[in-house]
Amino acid sequence: MQKTAQSPGQLRAAGINQIVICNFCDEKRRFGYAAEVVAAEQIIREFAEQHGWQEAMKEPLFDHVEIYETQELLWKAILRMHQLPITTEMPTTGLAAALEKRKLMAVRPQTYQSIRPEYASHSQAWTRLLAHEIGHRLHVAILKGNEEAMGPTWFFEAFACLAAGQRLGEPLEFNSLAEVKAGVEDKGPGAYRRYLAALHFMLRKYSLRQLVQKAGVAREAVKLLAEDNSEVLE
Repeated sequence: MQKTAQSPGQLRAAGINQIVICNFCDEKRRFGYAAEVVAAEQIIREFAEQHGWQEAMKEPLFDHVEIYETQELLWKAILRMHQLPITTEMPTTGLAAALEKRKLMAVRPQTYQSIRPEYASHSQAWTRLLAHEIGHRLHVAILKGNEEAMGPTWFFEAFACLAAGQRLGEPLEFNSLAEVKAGVEDKGPGAYRRYLAALHFMLRKYSLRQLVQKAGVAREAVKLLAEDNSEVLE
């Protein structure tokens, strides 16, 4: 069962020190945002417990939250955080959230819905967007901080989608290695839905713990679904 924030004590229990609403008009929603942040953290905590990764959640994965009115303001905040030129182009049109340097940042729910209507149409979509970003940090914590061991992009994004329990449109199922390879190579709209379908295909053969271990080992990630070592998954 998901928990909601009933008091500042619950935020502190989740390790959250500060929630900054970067839009004066949204200040009245601060408590509601706080509740959804706590719920997102709880989603990942329960996922970690389900798979025996409680140790990775012993320390909070983030301690500050910032909510932005627009995608452009979120991107500028990320650039400032990394001291990058303000003219640096946004890497994706779908940017809606990030968790870097222990700061969870996201656009507000209405903005998320306008950016990703195919993913944000249900009531818990924004909470699970936050959980997705926390899920990435769980993945890194499982790997003892080694981000290079997270595996290919499609794998670590699928891991975060699975951890967050995201609903990414109509369910998609792959039934052959050829379908999986085509799906993860397609970077167009709906990519996360295809990545998640690829992971579910892999879970027919391996446990998630095995996949996390193999994805970070040189060349193992591309051999995971090879049925005879002549076909590999990049």
